[in-house]
Amino acid sequence: MPRIRINGTEINAEDGKTVLEVALDNRIYIPNLCYHPSVSPAGGMESIDKIYRGEKEYTGRSGERYSGCNLCVVKINGSTVKACTEKVADGMDVVTEGEELRAIRQKALAGIFANHPHVCITCEYREGCDRIQCTFGVPVEERCCDLFPACELRFVAEYVGLSPETPKYVFQDQPVVEEKTLKWNYNYCINCTRCVRGCVEIREANALGFTSTDDGIIVGRPAPSEVESGCKFCSVCVEICPTGTVRDKRPTKNKWRQAVEKKMLPILKELLEFNEENVSTIPESPGVYRFYNENHELIYIKGTPNLKQELESEISTREGVAYFDYEENEMYTMRESELIQEYLQKHGRMPELNDELDDLF
Repeated sequence: MPRIRINGTEINAEDGKTVLEVALDNRIYIPNLCYHPSVSPAGGMESIDKIYRGEKEYTGRSGERYSGCNLCVVKINGSTVKACTEKVADGMDVVTEGEELRAIRQKALAGIFANHPHVCITCEYREGCDRIQCTFGVPVEERCCDLFPACELRFVAEYVGLSPETPKYVFQDQPVVEEKTLKWNYNYCINCTRCVRGCVEIREANALGFTSTDDGIIVGRPAPSEVESGCKFCSVCVEICPTGTVRDKRPTKNKWRQAVEKKMLPILKELLEFNEENVSTIPESPGVYRFYNENHELIYIKGTPNLKQELESEISTREGVAYFDYEENEMYTMRESELIQEYLQKHGRMPELNDELDDLF
């Protein structure tokens, strides 16, 4: 079992795994997009000569490989490498953060966002936005989609930060394709090939592919329709996509979607996982605590004379809470009111789990 060091912490790594896999297994986040735990690394598949987005044909070159998103760069013994392809070896000294690494990641994100809407990611009102009416009048086609609260691309972008050199998005007018069970809006596609690998490796179908052009790779179907392409209507592509490119028109999940492993996302705030271990460390002091869902969205604000006692009682009764934070404050009632009013002014509504009448009056 190789013994490596990541950011100064000694780790016994599982032989054969990549540096990225070992880091994530140990809750050490390294930015990534093309990686997914349910499929093989991005560079393992070859392009085909043409793909379709609906009836629109894109011709390219076959036999070429996708180089990846280049976001998972790290320093290993002083050299810059991609963590998703580097296998662990005894004695590795891995550093996952630093100004040089951030600059490389921001350059890679700038290339992605040149062809993907991103104005919502930089908007001060992005948390709690209904994605319907834009305060600043940005046209719909230039906004992020309604998957924004759970969008993996958004999480990565907020974690890494967008460079001032990131180009302004210009609407690409890519095809929007209505199929029997799926809807594809290719304006949101970042061509990461995760759906292609998921289709082949999880469902053993070849209903998706990519071709290589001078401008990069383009993902789509190998034939003009899902039936001609051999789609099995499993919706693995929906579950594995990091953006809102493909959506299932059916309301329920199936066994194939449920087989897709959930990815670790970066924590964007200083939050604690809502579990007994973390609650046991909270002081028995007056203060205010806040609950967040799995997408790190604030959903509840409450003041209490005893933080630990209140949170312990919440563990067994409260559902839908993934994270929490707290602050000690003798004037907890006043502080609760201040935080609720701040949220209300910013979003025009109460947090999801707060009762409007009880908490406002």
